[in-house]
Amino acid sequence: MLRRDSRAWQCFVAAIVALLTIASCGSPQQDETSASEHPPASATQSDPTSADPASADPTPTEVDPESPEAAFRAWLKASRAPDPEAACGYLSDALVDKMLAEFQAIGMQVADCAAMTTATAELYAALGQAAEVEVETLSHTAQRAELFVTYAGGDCGRVEMRPRADTWIMTENSEEEC
Repeated sequence: MLRRDSRAWQCFVAAIVALLTIASCGSPQQDETSASEHPPASATQSDPTSADPASADPTPTEVDPESPEAAFRAWLKASRAPDPEAACGYLSDALVDKMLAEFQAIGMQVADCAAMTTATAELYAALGQAAEVEVETLSHTAQRAELFVTYAGGDCGRVEMRPRADTWIMTENSEEEC
């Protein structure tokens, strides 16, 4: 086990944070064939039309429950809880494979998406990392959406999402920008 005050621990943490940022960000090069077979439970959100008309920008609870942004926020919440079944349901199979390979490349042996979700949630909790993000929808069609996500720690990137059943999933295409 790595000690928290060691240089190896710091490198490990930096690698995990970078991997999670990269793995959850995407660019527009994925087809719909890699969609996961395990749909997440529908997110419950408040009705945007019932919001105060003076607030033009939707807050996380005012986001359309069927929107790509709502799906991203539901994944983030499930990934930090952790709720591996729900979190993994928002990821394409190809994204899970890519993330597992990246974890294994740094010597972290996780067997599947559920183990990866649990391990990263524990790491974020241990480090006190906030799950706060700003999400901007860059494009949104019936076949594809692209979000720009900025985490509280300053990491940011593009997230490509594809529709599946009654929600949206993240693809393996990654583009960390800052």
